[in-house]
Amino acid sequence: MEPVTVWWAALGDARPGLVAFLDPVERARRERYLHDADRDRFTLGVVLSRMAAGARLGVPPEAVPLTRACRDCGEPHGPPAVAGGPHLSVSHSGDRVAVAVSPYGPVGVDVEEDGRIGEGVAAQLLADDEPRADAAGLLAYWTRKEALLKVTGDGLRVPLTDVHVSAPHAPPRLLAWDGRPDLPGRIAMRVLDPGPGHAACLALLDHPAGVPVRERPAAGPLRTLTTGAGRP
Repeated sequence: MEPVTVWWAALGDARPGLVAFLDPVERARRERYLHDADRDRFTLGVVLSRMAAGARLGVPPEAVPLTRACRDCGEPHGPPAVAGGPHLSVSHSGDRVAVAVSPYGPVGVDVEEDGRIGEGVAAQLLADDEPRADAAGLLAYWTRKEALLKVTGDGLRVPLTDVHVSAPHAPPRLLAWDGRPDLPGRIAMRVLDPGPGHAACLALLDHPAGVPVRERPAAGPLRTLTTGAGRP
């Protein structure tokens, strides 16, 4: 069975040559970020998306038909997507950028830097039946719920307290979703390994049972893109 792949990049993998793989809309969006680190995270997310999808489609990264049409307004500020697949999800925080790609169905990935989720968010994060947790536990809750909101495409339309997940010490699992009883049986979840100082989770919607998940470093392929091969 073909695996779902999660590509990992670090901020240090950003190189000036990668900007050449962004289309005009993406370049304009990149320039709106005020800080270099934010520009680099965005650039890495775009290029990894193009690289991962291109490998599935058999086309160079610059030929991947990425769209970013928002579900609400149609403007090009939504998450990246490829009509007809593969399915993509992007997340970045701190020093990490993740891109998940699947040939089977929707994916949702979330990575968060340690220390970004404090006790003050517990009231907006935890459902009444979810055990309270320390900072590390809250981070686990957050990445699980964010991955779920991404895989369904709901995003911020759904309160995090409507989504009930397993406790941080247990394997990630969707236990219930208020108003949507069909979802727990359709979603699988995996804890990911983003490296020190970060936590991450992956959600898979309508995937084959037992589908493997492969995590891969992106540093080498990104270096290849900017040293000649694959340059547009």
